[in-house]
Amino acid sequence: KLLWPEKVDFVRIAARFNATIVPISAVGAADSVNILIDAPDLVKLPFGLGERAANSSKQIMSARFDQSNEDELFAAPFALPKPLPARHYFMFGRAMSTGGLNHKDREGCGEFYEDVKREMERGFKDLLQAREADPWKDSGRRILFEGVTGKQAPTFEISELY
Repeated sequence: KLLWPEKVDFVRIAARFNATIVPISAVGAADSVNILIDAPDLVKLPFGLGERAANSSKQIMSARFDQSNEDELFAAPFALPKPLPARHYFMFGRAMSTGGLNHKDREGCGEFYEDVKREMERGFKDLLQAREADPWKDSGRRILFEGVTGKQAPTFEISELY
């Protein structure tokens, strides 16, 4: 599940510069690794390892202008790849222009932010549905096919999603 911040600052910045937001949904990366230690648990490790991870995180500039580095934990989880990677699926959502949006209008930016969230969540839903119907989602079968034929396993037609 994707966790959304409550603040709509990225929409306000996009609106200030009349940028176009293109939501991108992706599925499959988390299925390709085994996460052994997640970031919050990483900083709790003994023998100074957790402290070292926390100090390293503090050296990274905060992504939010109104938070200090100490308030935001940025540490990659300790993960190992699975023997066979999962197939990754990507979908670009509809381009969303902020041209008519006033960056000082917090309510309007909030509504736009909800539209971006809906577009991304629609993309996730569609990709998960497409993955379930994909005859090549099984890594072993797909790798065997590609090795024997020398061709990339086909993907679904975008028209199947609508």
